[in-house]
Amino acid sequence: MNGYLKIIADDARIGEAFTTYTIRHSQATIAKFIGIPTEIMSEGLAHNFLRTTEIYLKSFTNTVLD
Repeated sequence: MNGYLKIIADDARIGEAFTTYTIRHSQATIAKFIGIPTEIMSEGLAHNFLRTTEIYLKSFTNTVLD
C-alpha cells in the first residue's frame, strides 16, 4: 500500500513521502479540527477501545491546518 502512496505522491509532485500512518493521522487531525465526536473517530480508525483513540488524539496539537 505504501508503495502505491509513493507513486501517487510522486505523480502529484507532493515532494515528500506519505504512508498509511500519515493518512490515518491526517484523517484523525481533520476530524478533531472539525469537531467530529471521538466515538465516531474511533470507529473510523477501527480502534477496539475508545481509550486508544483518546491516547492517539492527545498526541495531536491544536494548530490550524494548512
